Amino acid sequence: MKKTTMELMGFGDDHVPLLKVAKRQKMNAMPVTVPVLKGACKSIRARSPLMRDAIVHFDTNPEVVRISDYPIQLEYEIEDRYGVIGSLKHVPMLGVWSRQQQASYFDVISRAAQLDMPWLESRTNRLKKAFWEDYRATYAVLDESELHIQPRWMNLQTIKYHALRHDRTAVAQVRRALAALPDATTIDAIVAGAALPHRVHLFFEDDGSVAQARNLTEINRAFSAVMWLAVQGEITLDMSVVISPATTIIQKSTLLANLQERTV
Repeated sequence: MKKTTMELMGFGDDHVPLLKVAKRQKMNAMPVTVPVLKGACKSIRARSPLMRDAIVHFDTNPEVVRISDYPIQLEYEIEDRYGVIGSLKHVPMLGVWSRQQQASYFDVISRAAQLDMPWLESRTNRLKKAFWEDYRATYAVLDESELHIQPRWMNLQTIKYHALRHDRTAVAQVRRALAALPDATTIDAIVAGAALPHRVHLFFEDDGSVAQARNLTEINRAFSAVMWLAVQGEITLDMSVVISPATTIIQKSTLLANLQERTV
């Protein structure tokens, strides 16, 4: 069966990372497993906490439909002043596929690590050119200066935490509440309109009878549904301030679009 462009570029449902993240990494990197909403599998093995942070950015971006780790191998030429002297192969850490069917590839390297890579700028420029010429895809290197901008970074973590915990009943009820509210409203108004009870955790006796029932107030079902709808692009949030019940629903994340404009 012929593969689609999406599959050929490393974003198929059967995607397997081209590189395996070892238990031990150089430069004090600590591998971590990241649950994802938009991966071929339910989690991605990141080689460092900073790579995990990049995954959070893309997993909460409504323009992204698929995230793949180590998705594709690119072979590119290296040159000196006399011309081409050889070729190298490179597997980027992350790839994302957008609603516009645009592929973008990324490496995630901390600022500290970049100090020991005087060749990084030259390699990045070569990879940008090669990815665009070969695949019409963009490429960039991400670090803390882009990933940890506040309050956006705090908000994205909030969105990711709650979006992973949404339930279908709550999402449907929140959609009904939104239909009865003005186009510009607040999270508090949506939560009030949805009128959903908190999740309840039951504790049982040895004989199976209920010993105690406790509301899980830390997981507000309507709030989680709002965060899920933001990830899906059905609503947009004001990211200029820390998310709270008073947050106005007015805009969506533009990280991917900004990066694509910068990397072409």
